[in-house]
Amino acid sequence: MRIVRTGVRVGLLLAVVSVIVYGAAWGSRPALAAELQARTAVAYEQYLARVTRDFPSWPSDADRADPPSADAIVAGPAREDGIINVPGGLVHHWVGSGFIRGVGLQEVVTLSRAYEEFPRVHKGVIASRVLEHEGDRYRVLMRIKAGAGGVTGVLDIRSSVRYSRPTQDRVLVVSSADEIREVKNAGQRDERLLPPGNDSGYLWRASTFTRYVATRDGVWIRMETLGLSRRFPPLMGWIIEPIARRLGRRSVEGTLREFRAALEARRTS
Repeated sequence: MRIVRTGVRVGLLLAVVSVIVYGAAWGSRPALAAELQARTAVAYEQYLARVTRDFPSWPSDADRADPPSADAIVAGPAREDGIINVPGGLVHHWVGSGFIRGVGLQEVVTLSRAYEEFPRVHKGVIASRVLEHEGDRYRVLMRIKAGAGGVTGVLDIRSSVRYSRPTQDRVLVVSSADEIREVKNAGQRDERLLPPGNDSGYLWRASTFTRYVATRDGVWIRMETLGLSRRFPPLMGWIIEPIARRLGRRSVEGTLREFRAALEARRTS
């Protein structure tokens, strides 16, 4: 099914674009085919379960005694160095946080739900649309594109997004990919979707965890992105891994900056 570029919706799952960039950074030639192994999927699910369990109790920047400067956006590895080896694959785990001054929690949540605007706000989101919507739950289909080193990856991601509000001053959002399919010859007459888990291995699994916390002066945002990809090519990992780390951090940071810029533009329009 082709996604059309019309008024549609996505969620903060767009941060997984960083993992496609990891794959593209492997070299100037397309990656060889890879197959997701059962042991790799199990290892990721176990890792994801721990992150999901801990998410509601995460401290936010607003909870800390010494938060970063009010207008700073910071990003880095969520655990270890951001790229964790598992049997047959790599888990990419990054975190970013920032403060948006002069906005209310409802403004932030409203933009996060205004999915039809995301292709214009965030680089790499080509198109998207809502498949289902009931209350605070969405099912979304989006197409994302990223590249580096002359290689471009295009993926169709079918995901579930869930909002919750445990207290009046904070909102939690969890996005999880239900299906990820690589698109070959995207936009061409011979466009086709590769089978899930049997493709270039740019991205096999993905989830995003986001927390919005209201303060007197604005809203803090903390976002963690989690993805599963194939391993780096043998004999090249020592070159590629530092590049992948830089790209991962910059991608999360860039996503937050784009979101903040969109909020500020709304307030001045």
